[in-house]
Amino acid sequence: MLMWQIKKICPSCITLPSDYELYNLFSHKMFTILRSFTPAVEEYSVDEAFADIKGLRRPLNMTYYEIGKAIKNKIESSLGITISIGISVTKSLAKLASSFQKPSGLTLVKGKDIEKILKTTPVKDVWGIGTNTSSYLNKLGIFTALDFALKSENFIIARLSKPFFEIWQELRGEKIYELDLQGKRSYKGITRSQTFTPSTNDKNILCAKVLSHIEDAFQQARKFHYLVGKVTPFLKTQNFEYYTKEVKLLKKTAYPYLIRNELKKAFVEIYQKGHLYRSTGCYISNLESDVTSDNQMELFEQNHIREEKVKRIYPLLEEKKVDFGSMLFDKQKIEHQKKKSKLKIPIMSLA
Repeated sequence: MLMWQIKKICPSCITLPSDYELYNLFSHKMFTILRSFTPAVEEYSVDEAFADIKGLRRPLNMTYYEIGKAIKNKIESSLGITISIGISVTKSLAKLASSFQKPSGLTLVKGKDIEKILKTTPVKDVWGIGTNTSSYLNKLGIFTALDFALKSENFIIARLSKPFFEIWQELRGEKIYELDLQGKRSYKGITRSQTFTPSTNDKNILCAKVLSHIEDAFQQARKFHYLVGKVTPFLKTQNFEYYTKEVKLLKKTAYPYLIRNELKKAFVEIYQKGHLYRSTGCYISNLESDVTSDNQMELFEQNHIREEKVKRIYPLLEEKKVDFGSMLFDKQKIEHQKKKSKLKIPIMSLA
């Protein structure tokens, strides 16, 4: 619902601002605690992860349930938040278990107990099965996770694609999904945004925030050796209206300073003086590896020298040794690195 609709129905409702920097701080601390028990942690989102705890019973002198309880108690007592943990033989089963007793739950599903949890789980709540697929399965007489798991292999293969066959295997206790310990390594696009309270129409503040998001997004792109071909800054009003402008680059680049004039022009086009804005952000896309790109500057091209200087400056910028000032940055913004977090008897799921 739009905020004005909520206010109309419930005038006394309290709206709290988002604080993504605080969320990231808690996320980092939570996963630091988790890694103090096991190094095998897959960061799945800012507040979820899978962890391999197989083989830790003897070193820690604990059962798997006790390991989960120790992790849960340490995170909750250290951070003052509640978490739910599920422990089972596969990622899909651990994910189900972590949702079983929310909030602040701890559920262990042994092999002999798989049928019990699947029997009480609607098929729509299985990790990886969306609304459309669950509706289709309902038409086939499949309403619970157990109904799904009890179908024959031929039945699943004939009616569903490979990802759902893998889910079917996982629900039957067969480990298919391995932990991804490397994290995300490739992108089709990168988004950075921030919602803030109170809303503002201050042009300078909004421009600084948008440019700061662009710098954050480009920094992530450089981390994975991408050149950027398209930048789309946006503003969102109090009434959830979006104003965007797509900036297509003639030459792909990894450094927003080189296209600062185009970016400022785009901001001027989307900014409307009469609106209050609650969110700013950007989306960068049309990414290409800087290793394989044939988009490099020619040796004697006019902008080549400037680009080489910028390449030397940006590492200093990322280390906070220099600052481009309000031209590209919101000086009031605390720089941060978003760390996407993920958690799974051997797998524990934390949510």
